[in-house]
Amino acid sequence: MRTAGPTARASRCGMKRAVVVVALCAALLVVPAVAWAMSDPKATVQPNGIYQTNDTIGGAPARLTWESTTGDSEAVSSVDLEFPKGTTLDKATLNAVILEGLIRVPVKYTPSFSGSVASVAFEPPVPPMSLLRLTVQDVVFPKSGGTYTIKGSYETSAGTQPLPESAEFPVKPPSFTERLVRTVSAQAWVASWNQRTFLSMFLKPQWIVAAIPLLFVGWLLSLALVAVSFPLAIVGGLVLAFMKMAKKLPPVRWIAGAYVNVIRGTPLFLQIYIAFLGLPLLGIKPPLFVTGVIVLALNSSAYLAEILRAGIQSISRGQFEAASSLGMTYSQSMQFVIIPQTVKRVLPTMTSEFILLFKDTSLLSAVGVFELMMFAKNMAANTGNMTPYVVAAAYYLLITIPLINWVATLEQKLAVAESGAPASSPRKKRYWWKPDSAGPEAELQASVAEHESR
Repeated sequence: MRTAGPTARASRCGMKRAVVVVALCAALLVVPAVAWAMSDPKATVQPNGIYQTNDTIGGAPARLTWESTTGDSEAVSSVDLEFPKGTTLDKATLNAVILEGLIRVPVKYTPSFSGSVASVAFEPPVPPMSLLRLTVQDVVFPKSGGTYTIKGSYETSAGTQPLPESAEFPVKPPSFTERLVRTVSAQAWVASWNQRTFLSMFLKPQWIVAAIPLLFVGWLLSLALVAVSFPLAIVGGLVLAFMKMAKKLPPVRWIAGAYVNVIRGTPLFLQIYIAFLGLPLLGIKPPLFVTGVIVLALNSSAYLAEILRAGIQSISRGQFEAASSLGMTYSQSMQFVIIPQTVKRVLPTMTSEFILLFKDTSLLSAVGVFELMMFAKNMAANTGNMTPYVVAAAYYLLITIPLINWVATLEQKLAVAESGAPASSPRKKRYWWKPDSAGPEAELQASVAEHESR
């Protein structure tokens, strides 16, 4: 028996493949083609709320954008969008357009709502091969949240057909703050309060409730910026102060003097722009927080250098001589005698510099650092209201007012100690909102006079 050669086997395999291809083509010609009038539906949702998030919150107004392409053979006369059970459309509005690239082509339509179904009828029908977009504003999804899809049906000349389901989209349940905002908004006194234009623009209760936790994150970042940069500025200021007092090293003194003059002679805002925009041009891209700390520390160190230098030079020469007579070196005299007295004298001024530096962190919002001011600015832009700025001011005052009062008390105690009067002299209780009638100088003179009369 003769065995078929390779050429014969290859020929038979080729004939079999050809037969299979012909059979498939015949089957495709026999089976009728199914043409969908609507295909590839896409549904996206975006919140209409005031929060810095892209998440849709259940129970809060949202915007649904639904798109689909009509088929190549039939025109669409109406579309019904079925929302998840529990969705509220009482205040919803519907808009329909046809997209031709980036151009929006208006269409004549009649919207209607029934329960959780949004319907739109077109007259004339939407032509074939058109990209139809429906936008439903103020949709309120169920408060429980979940993952949903948009179903429905559409009407063509061939009758009513079901819509293919859209892709799933998540809806989150409301947080405690969001529920509290809604509770406050429902109060009768809030509605009466908001009828006053000034109060509604600057002190809207529901925006205050929403801003307090939202701005708290930015407030913590502002505190972190100043808490890290100020100790670095103290070290840098002390080094610069000694450099400026180096009488035997003129070049060192000139370098320190030039640095202090340049930093103090230019705005901090300009220095921030140079650092945040200039460093990336050199290929240096540190984190925004690190860059902010460096700029604030370099700026504050120039001011602290003058404060510390003046404090050191205010100590009498006799203190150096007394330390030398005890066998102390220059560094030991500075460490154990001069610096402790200097800190005592310059502490109020340094605290004032800390307050200024804390307020200057707001300038970093201009370059994208999400500190307190940036959160307030974003929320104010979303709400069209000035209340977030007022809440931000309260956060700043939460730090600055106690420090200002502490500095005033400390200055008074130091002045009493310098005059020789007892540090525990009685004085009136001071309030930050009520200025002293006679001023701290008069109180100091009265305390000294009372001490001398005894």
